[in-house]
Amino acid sequence: MTRHPSTGAARGSGKPQESGKIRGSGERGVGRPKDPTKRDAMMDAAACLFFQHGLDGVTMEAVAREAGVSKVTVYGHFSTKEALFGSVIRRETEKMRQGLECLPDTTEGLRQSLIDIGMGITRFLMQPHVLAVERVIAMQGEQHPKLVRAFFEAGPWATCQWLQEQLCALEDAGLIRLPDAAQAADQLCSMWQGMLVKEMRMAVRPPPSDEELHRQVSAAVELFIEGYGNDTSED
Repeated sequence: MTRHPSTGAARGSGKPQESGKIRGSGERGVGRPKDPTKRDAMMDAAACLFFQHGLDGVTMEAVAREAGVSKVTVYGHFSTKEALFGSVIRRETEKMRQGLECLPDTTEGLRQSLIDIGMGITRFLMQPHVLAVERVIAMQGEQHPKLVRAFFEAGPWATCQWLQEQLCALEDAGLIRLPDAAQAADQLCSMWQGMLVKEMRMAVRPPPSDEELHRQVSAAVELFIEGYGNDTSED
């Protein structure tokens, strides 16, 4: 039985278990009911500012101005800037969980299945909100280890575990051989991304065209099949 080194999930155990949501210790939860519209506006404004300037480069006053509310209103929902930052990161990691549900799930032919899955995962990782969260997490990670772990559980670890399950399904269909499913998933996901995702994360290149992305993913699939393909399978 192969276990993913990060999640501890076993092959055949279904979708990775979602970790409990980290509660925001600085979020206001008592008193007069809060206006959800204003809260959403503040979260949107804070996300925009945090992703541009990082935690240290943003003030609660700036969030209030961007959201079109008073500073008192911001503090009425979030007692500290750190609490607001935590709420933003939790919301974005939840988007990542939801994004995994949109990835393709198919075992209809080895090569095309892996290309479809690779295109889906790589496009997902290059979405602006995913890249933005990764950038700000890289800047503030040491100060907020619980938020970093929540991000990894919802994003990279969950993605790799999901891919491991797809590869196991392909193995069950007799299309590949997997001595170590977790290692194979790590290798394939890394090959799919190549330098493209890293370059986009560092903002040194524009998004690739569909043709360029397909070429990157297809080349990775060819290498993967050469190493893990079952000679008797049809692709």
